[in-house]
Amino acid sequence: MNNPLEYKVIIVGGGPTGLATALHLAQRQPALAEEMLILEAAEHPRPKVCGGGVTFHGEEQLQKLGLHLNVPAFTVNQLIFRLGRLDFMVPFPGAMRIIERRLFDAAIAGAVMARGLRVHSNEKLLDLQPTPDGVVLKTNRYTYRTKVVVGADGANSVVRRKLDLAAQPGIARLLRVLTPINPEEEVAWRQQTAVFDFSCVQQGIQGYSWDFPCLVNGQPHMNRGIFDSRLAPHLQHNLPHGNLKQTFLASLEARQINLSNIRLEGHPVRWFNPKAAFARPHVLLAGDAAGVDPLFAEGISYGMEYGAIVAQQIEDAFARDDFRFQNYKQALQQHRLGRLLRRRTFIARHLFAYRQPEMFSLIWRMATIAPLTIQHAFGSFLGLLPPRYETAV
Repeated sequence: MNNPLEYKVIIVGGGPTGLATALHLAQRQPALAEEMLILEAAEHPRPKVCGGGVTFHGEEQLQKLGLHLNVPAFTVNQLIFRLGRLDFMVPFPGAMRIIERRLFDAAIAGAVMARGLRVHSNEKLLDLQPTPDGVVLKTNRYTYRTKVVVGADGANSVVRRKLDLAAQPGIARLLRVLTPINPEEEVAWRQQTAVFDFSCVQQGIQGYSWDFPCLVNGQPHMNRGIFDSRLAPHLQHNLPHGNLKQTFLASLEARQINLSNIRLEGHPVRWFNPKAAFARPHVLLAGDAAGVDPLFAEGISYGMEYGAIVAQQIEDAFARDDFRFQNYKQALQQHRLGRLLRRRTFIARHLFAYRQPEMFSLIWRMATIAPLTIQHAFGSFLGLLPPRYETAV
């Protein structure tokens, strides 16, 4: 090994999680951030399969980081939760924004570089070797030595795999299509509505499908997808697991959506497992590499919040000169993020365990006739809406 380049912190992954980690660390320790490097395997703007929803959690993180991103977005003013023939709607102005991920991520990366932080694009991690006093990384371009590595490189994390943590359970799947629409003919677009449809549970899919209005290259589209957490395949009483692709295509065909010219895209998602390991000496996992929620697979907002926790851990490690990160798991689980991830895991396990979830059917029936404040409380309990309902826009 000839003269590896040295940094104090290397973040693997230039998506919202890795970039937010860098920004949080720069806020907390500007001097440390000067010796930090972000490795991005591709080059922004690059495609990313995603529902594109930014909830109030994500908006909070953007505000804390001082980010005012000028990217196209569709504002959702009401949410519909569906189970079979049961619908209930929660009106909430600005409930979420639907963004185009390639532009959103590129805007954050631009802000990171504008603040003088280093981002190496088109640089893929090939190998990672812990040493007694740090980590040595090899990429397709250079060899590095660092005190701290942050694995923010997604569900198929190379960092996680090289740490021999790949056997931890928790890989989900999602499929998505982007369909151009006539805004005047699309109800969800006109009413600025995001639909969360859990009916596919009855077909053996442990997740939900979504219909989100969005903009693609400035043109009206619908972001339609389906998510299968595969959280508890052993709980459906030995019934065969549903076929994700067949279920999704059948749903699209039933709504007379033209499938001839659409591109079906897939992506893995790692769900949060409270029993998993999230760190090794000198190494921390964050975002999809650590795990996101198995109920909605919300990754953008939670990924950025991971960044705040990781930045605190790194600051403390350098202050104590102790890089074992033994309390990272506890800090994560005691944080608001960890509490909400555990809550969503609990809900998902109970909702997805049965193909005829009687308890949740009862909840849906009650919600359809409940006062608006109760309906909002449901959305808040799921973590999609702020805790208090406010009628003012």
